[in-house]
Amino acid sequence: MPETFEAETKRGATWRQPVGCAISTIVCTALAIWAVIEAPVPPAPGVSGLYVAAAVFVPLALWFGVWGSIAGYLSCVFMALYVGYTLDFALVWSLADLFEGLIPLLVFRALKAEPNYTFKKPRITYGLTALLLTVFVASAVATILTLTEVFIMTFAAALIILTAQTFVEDQKTWIMWIIFGVFIASAVSGIFGVGALAAFGKIPMDIFPTVLFGWVFGDVIVLSTIGTTLMVALTPAIKRTHAYVKGYFS
Repeated sequence: MPETFEAETKRGATWRQPVGCAISTIVCTALAIWAVIEAPVPPAPGVSGLYVAAAVFVPLALWFGVWGSIAGYLSCVFMALYVGYTLDFALVWSLADLFEGLIPLLVFRALKAEPNYTFKKPRITYGLTALLLTVFVASAVATILTLTEVFIMTFAAALIILTAQTFVEDQKTWIMWIIFGVFIASAVSGIFGVGALAAFGKIPMDIFPTVLFGWVFGDVIVLSTIGTTLMVALTPAIKRTHAYVKGYFS
């Protein structure tokens, strides 16, 4: 009987993962389209200085494995088609969003590191998280109003708050999150995505640095604020469900 129950539980979890991937894709697609409409980087259609969907890609991958990365990839494909890109380009360009979640996932799994958000000092952690949300709001206003100096200040503020957080909770989790979940994820996604735009002739090379800046800095902002908030608020609960993926697919 216990073996039958365990088998049924595994089948249930396996069924939930593709369904969760489909739901996540819909949510990320809506966020991606909203971002490129509300906070575009004008020289490059489909690029946003406040790409909120990116804040979801990495948490999804760390929670749901490759299924989460696939959701990020598909959402970018749909967004690319929405803004007028052809399917062949969309399939290549969207790999930038696939890598954004996949690389942190590979690093966490390779190092056998479980995201540990069991808090030692929850009041401080939640307080710092609330500050990060405030930083995001300020960054959003700065982006929409093209206040570059304010945007850079919010970028610095987010990094200071994240750094402070590493001294409060599990250092391994927070250091890995900052390095791989925020910076490397943003940089790889930006370099590949903007590189694809240039390689396919969607943008001239002389604006490459501008578009890359908007992409990478925008992703760092949303991952360090919204992404961090999602990890803090939802990871403990998701890890207790059968939907949580400890490996890559299950």
